[in-house]
This record gives sequence, structure tokens and C-alpha cells, in this order.
Amino acid sequence: MAKPSPILLLVITHAIALVNTEIFTALTTLTKALQYEKALAGNLREYVKLEQERLQKVLELADSYERHAETALVDAESYVANPVNAYLFVKTFTTDLPKTKELVSGKQNSEEFLQLLEDYQPYLPDEEDFEGVVAAILRLQDTYQLTSQQIADGTFTPTNRSPPMSALDCFQLAYYAYGKQDWHHMFSWMIQTLHVLDTEENVTISRSQTLDYLSYAATMQGNVHHAKHWTLEWLKLEPNHDRALSNILYFNKEIEQEQAKLESEGQSTPHPDVLPSLKNPRVTDEYRSGKEFQVYEALCRGEDVLPNPHVHKLSCYYTTSGDNPLLVLAPVKVEEYYLDPYIVLYHDVISDKEIKIIKEISTPMLKRATVNDPATGKLVTAHYRVSRSAWLKDEMNDTIQTLSNRISAITHLNMEQAEDLQIQNYGIGGQYEPHCDHARRHKEMSAFPPEEGNRIATWIYYFDEVDAGGLTVFTQLGAKIPPKKGSAAFWFNLKPDGQGNDLMRHAGCPVLSGSKWVANKWFHERGQEFMQPCGLAPNK
Repeated sequence: MAKPSPILLLVITHAIALVNTEIFTALTTLTKALQYEKALAGNLREYVKLEQERLQKVLELADSYERHAETALVDAESYVANPVNAYLFVKTFTTDLPKTKELVSGKQNSEEFLQLLEDYQPYLPDEEDFEGVVAAILRLQDTYQLTSQQIADGTFTPTNRSPPMSALDCFQLAYYAYGKQDWHHMFSWMIQTLHVLDTEENVTISRSQTLDYLSYAATMQGNVHHAKHWTLEWLKLEPNHDRALSNILYFNKEIEQEQAKLESEGQSTPHPDVLPSLKNPRVTDEYRSGKEFQVYEALCRGEDVLPNPHVHKLSCYYTTSGDNPLLVLAPVKVEEYYLDPYIVLYHDVISDKEIKIIKEISTPMLKRATVNDPATGKLVTAHYRVSRSAWLKDEMNDTIQTLSNRISAITHLNMEQAEDLQIQNYGIGGQYEPHCDHARRHKEMSAFPPEEGNRIATWIYYFDEVDAGGLTVFTQLGAKIPPKKGSAAFWFNLKPDGQGNDLMRHAGCPVLSGSKWVANKWFHERGQEFMQPCGLAPNK
């Protein structure tokens, strides 16, 4: 056998060396790869853990939505008629829903869910609804002199109670007031936020953040000593917070100036360890701080602020309204509320079936109620009238025509120049502040055309028993009419000589709990000449 040449041996030896090098390099790489594989397994487990936590949050949200809906839908109208329930529900879809979107956005199969949310959006509360329900709660708090704790605890009505509010729920009410520079409500609700935080197991809002805003609200309401006290509490949690440290310097300076002023006036200065009484004045505009508005709010609370001179003469009786054929077999029950001017409440003048029909017809037509702007003569929305309304013509349904005929039979008034039946739904905190139904001479006479004349009389059907609030009150007389289901209030707006009677200024009080539906029928002067003749003497 021939020996291999030296050259061939050299080539073979070099090739073997190359193979060994590649194997060595590959083994080293694979060893490192195994280490990365182990790390990757840990990374995947961490990813799965985070996904499971995310999905758990999604499941908890789904469970929360389902529990809430099942509870509320047992009696949906009664549930949302409680203002705190309504607030918490609206808040879910304005401040909490974005968190739900964030949890699912960009994930597999999330496009379909997000599209469903988009489809649901027109039917869900929005930011305007959130502001409306918060404003309603603050309005109810003022009118009925409720404390923030009563509202937060859900004990502000004897029935239809709401669940306790969390610290975050209270904080968001306070933050709304902060945005409106409403220091009175901000201060009240920040104190309540801190109070809830003291007992909250699952903390919903930062204590430092709460103390920050609370000390600011205290300062704005003239409570510098308390502001310093709460800022020192804040510094215990965040000792190096620049703004808190700066605020302490400011408070010390304010307190020194206050003490110097007291000493110069010969007054004693408070002990540094004793906090003075809290101040929280409610600042209002000229009208709301005036007598009429104060009377209005007192009447809404059921207070007897204006004595009725004829209270001992008031009576209840049956009437056939001059033996009207429609009433002979079914006389109407009448309850007098005031004799001069005459204000009455007719009982059982609309049936449950008729109420149901009117609600079904009007519900799709309801829009934000408007008032006549005396400056422009146009209908506009107003903060002092919070309700939704619809107008129903007699020819739309036999029931509407029947109601009009019944009103005419009881009042003896001609329906030819009467307005269409106006349906109103006063929702959360719904109200209509003091006003006259008739146009005031030299101010609003353009509100009604001459061929109709002024509004001579008002009829109001009440469709519901309101849980709390919702009275019809007369601010010049002190009369208070409760909204009793199936009843109707009636009065004349004009004196016999055709002049407007400003004693008939009245208001619809805010609905504290419940839903208030009413139907208004306004009669005009023309066509009533023989039904309601003019008086011979002026101003009578």
C-alpha cells in the first residue's frame, strides 16, 4: 500500500483541526443558549403572571359590573333615583371605564370588545352626565342642609339608602368643586375624604394627596391653623416634599401676622397647641343670599317660614263642579292649600293606567327643559330649571284628549287657547327655582302672542310618589304642596282684572330621592271671558 504524500497528510491534519474548532465553538454557544433558555422560561412565567394579574383584574371588573347590574335591575328606576347610586354608576363609565379599556387595549381579540364599547357609547353616561350628577348632589346638600357624612354614609333618606362611598368617591366630588372654585364644598368633601381614609381597609386614594388638597381648601376658607396642622401631617408621610415645606413657611408667616393684629387690638391670641373652630362659609350670589331664595330652600325642607292666615279655614270636600255631567257620578276630592289667592289639590284625577300611557308616549320625546329668555324671546336652557320635557297634543292619543276634557270639566276653563300638555321628568336633583308662570307686564309680555293672551291659570298633574323632596312651594305665601301620585294642583296666575299676581311665584324643589313626573296645562286669557269674567276694580 502506497504511503500518503506529505502534502495530503498536511491537508487532512488541517481539516481535522478546523472541525474540532467549530465543534468547540458550537458547544460553547449552546451552553450559553441553555442559560438563556432557563432565563427565557423565567421571563415567560413572569409574563404569564402579569397576564394572569391583568386578566384577574378584567375578571374582577366583569364581576363588579355584573353584581352591580343584577342589584340595580331588580328595581332600576328606584335604584338610580337615589342620587348617590346615580353618582357611583355614572362615575363607573366616566372615570373607571377608561381603566378597563387600558387593560384590554392592544391585546389579542381586544378589537371586537373595544368595538362593542364604541357601539355602547351613545347609551352610556358621559362627562356631561358626571358633572350634572355631581352638581345635583351639591345642590341637594345645600337645599336640604345635609352634611357630607350623611351623603357619604347613604343615610340622608329614611328609605332607599345607598352604599357607603369610598374615600376616592368623596375625593372626586371635592375635586369637582375644586375645579369650580367652590371652596365651601371642596373643603367639606376633602374633610370627609380624610374621615373615610381613616377607616378604609383597601385604600382608594393617597393620604398625602388628600392632605395636600385639604390644606389648600382650608386656606381658601380662612383656616390657616388647620391648614398648617394638615400640612405637618403630610410632611410625616413625605418629609422632603418641597411644596409642603414651602407651605409651612407661608402658614407660619400668616399666623404671625394674625397674632400681631390681635395683640395690636388688645385681644388674646389663641394657644399654639389649640386649633380654633373651623370656618366654612357658603359664598353665593346676590339672589341666592337674598330673602326669597332662603325662603324657597326652607320651604323645600318642609319648614313653616310664612304663617298661613287662613289655615284654620282650610277644608277638604267633594265637588261635581256645578253638576258637570262628567263628574256627577264621580265627584272630585278637593283639598284646599290657600284661600286667597286660591290654591287647591284635586285628588285621584288621573289613573295609574293613564299615567303609564302618558309616560310611554312622552319618554322618547323628552328633551332638556327650556325657559323663555325675556331679553331675546327665545327658548333657552337654564341652570335653575333642571328637568326633561315633552309636549303632547290632544290629537296624538285618546288618553291625552280625555285628560284635557277632565281638566276643563273641573276648572270650567275653555281649552281653545290652552297650551299642549307639557310632560316633565325631574331626575337627580331636578328642580325649577322660584318663577311666575305668567308673563310679567313691561318685561315679558312678548312671550305670548296677543291672540292668546297671558297665562291665566296653571294645572299640574303629579304622576309619582316622590321618596323625598320635590315639593311645589309658593315663596310669597309659604304654601307647600307634596307631589302625590294621581293628584293635580290648580291655581290662577292673574288677578280678576288681568294683572299678573306676583304672589303666585312658585318653585319645584329639588328631588332628593325618587323620580318626579308631572304634566302641566297652562290656560291663556282669550276664550275665558265668560268662564272667568274680568273684575270691575283694578288690581283685584
